Amino acid sequence: MDTQERGRLFLSDLGTPKESPVSAVLANLTLDGLKTLLKQQLRGRKVNMVRFADDFIVTGISKELLEYQVKPVIEAFMAERGLMASPEKTNITNIADGFDFLGWNFRKYKGKLLQRPSKDNMAAVKSKICQIISSNKTAKQESLIRQLNPVI
Repeated sequence: MDTQERGRLFLSDLGTPKESPVSAVLANLTLDGLKTLLKQQLRGRKVNMVRFADDFIVTGISKELLEYQVKPVIEAFMAERGLMASPEKTNITNIADGFDFLGWNFRKYKGKLLQRPSKDNMAAVKSKICQIISSNKTAKQESLIRQLNPVI
């Protein structure tokens, strides 16, 4: 994150903390317009985008459409802004195989859309619950319940 002091600019490569509220605001500002661009560039094709802060998914009618038409539009849009999609998080998959998004797993099975908490999300919640219980072994029941309620 660059800082300015007494009219002098000091460059830094630290960036914005990932969980910071300003990070979500910056991501929203940066990605604003991507959905509109996809609709303009891919007019008439079944393409939809869902976005939350810097996380987004794009759905399409086929893997080929997503790979050869949608992905290049997204990559060019992000490159113009000095960004690139994370190769580890970028995945083109069939909805029948399912995918995780914002702590949820989405999958289509026998024509029905199923959504449930992702395995990673469930493991994190279970771990947090275990940690609260183990660090409050001598606490009164009402105190333990008060700490567990926001997690549950």
